Amino acid sequence: MDGSNIKTDYPVVLRFGGLYPHHLAGYEAHRLRKGGDLSHVNQSRTELNGPPLIGAEDWAATALAEIREMTTENFAAELESLEKRNRKKDIERRIVEGPKQPWRATRHGPMREVILTVNKDWFAEDLSGFFGEGENQREKAFGELAKAWLIENFREDVIHARADRDEAAYHIHAVIMPRATVEIAKPKAKVPTATATRRMLQPSIHPLIKDYEAAQDSVGQWFADLGLVRGERRAKEIRQARENGEKPPKRRYHAKTWKWRVEEELRLKAEAKALEAEKAALEQRTADVAEREDEAETVLAVAEGVASGAFVAEVESEEQKLVDAPVLNQSEPSQSVLEDLRRRSPKGFARAAGVFGRAWGRLFGQAHETAHAEAAAGVSDAMKQIEEADAVIVEATRHLPPETRSLIAGIRRTIPAMLRKLDRRSNTTSVGLKSAPSGCAEPRDEEKL
Repeated sequence: MDGSNIKTDYPVVLRFGGLYPHHLAGYEAHRLRKGGDLSHVNQSRTELNGPPLIGAEDWAATALAEIREMTTENFAAELESLEKRNRKKDIERRIVEGPKQPWRATRHGPMREVILTVNKDWFAEDLSGFFGEGENQREKAFGELAKAWLIENFREDVIHARADRDEAAYHIHAVIMPRATVEIAKPKAKVPTATATRRMLQPSIHPLIKDYEAAQDSVGQWFADLGLVRGERRAKEIRQARENGEKPPKRRYHAKTWKWRVEEELRLKAEAKALEAEKAALEQRTADVAEREDEAETVLAVAEGVASGAFVAEVESEEQKLVDAPVLNQSEPSQSVLEDLRRRSPKGFARAAGVFGRAWGRLFGQAHETAHAEAAAGVSDAMKQIEEADAVIVEATRHLPPETRSLIAGIRRTIPAMLRKLDRRSNTTSVGLKSAPSGCAEPRDEEKL
């Protein structure tokens, strides 16, 4: 593949991660997409991962079986050596202790996981699909070179390699099981000579594992034909800064790959949870806005209905509720517009109905008080006129015969009852009839008549 027209600012990424044999089960579960959080995996593309690039499908079981075999052989060889030297107590002690793992205690573990990749944008810029070539040619070329680099530098100790195409970026996973035959010298010997050998797992036998900077140089040169470059020389920059007495750049610490996967799953879970919370908050805000819009539109609709006369107040109700205005010449009742508005926004309807209902009540109350006051004033005027007329009648009857005066006096006795009845009908409290007009129905007045 010609890299002459490829951008050259993409660094090839190489990472080593410590690995213990008991991590292989989780590694396989992740590889087969049968365990752990798979939310970051596009499972519709999982079948594109294909078979392993190096090793058989049962590579993990084969590796564990080989490690058990190494453990057993080493234990048997140790007991045999002790027996030849007639070290009976040491034999008893070792039998009690049991077999030892075929590696020395180490912080990173006896095996290594390797990840090789490039930024996803580099793979996305491939034009194979545009030209109808089907498979992404950059992925294909990168995978072939990665496989060749692993075999060139780790030989048969590369027990597994695979390509993942169902995550964010195409990448290669590989597992290194560094087998070594270690010579055992006689303890405390003046001249150390090998007396036995043991099969061990020893990562330092591979120069690229022992020297991380050399590994970065190696992949930088190996993938140069694809237009890729080596990653930053951070370790060298740190050494030079210290030699010059300057503050070194911050060192980047890479987590173990198995630990990185766990942290990545937790990170993706947290992001998914945050997105769900943000989505729920957005939905709630949208619902609140829609509710406020319905409330505002309902208030406006009630106001327009009151202004147009479509809605009137139920005067007889103590709550001053709004009702639909009666429609003349309508044989069947129509569906209530107010009921529709009440269902649309109960809160908005309650606010509008309360405001306009109270306003309507005050309006009718003021009109009633005005009419009441006008009626009271009219009765008061009438009473004054009646009193004036009665005085005239009394004065006029003085010159009439006694029989006529008696008749007029009887008529005058009925006037107070008629006035009180008129006063009750007008609900007048300010004008009362405590007595008849001046001297009405009094004996002395009748004598005057």
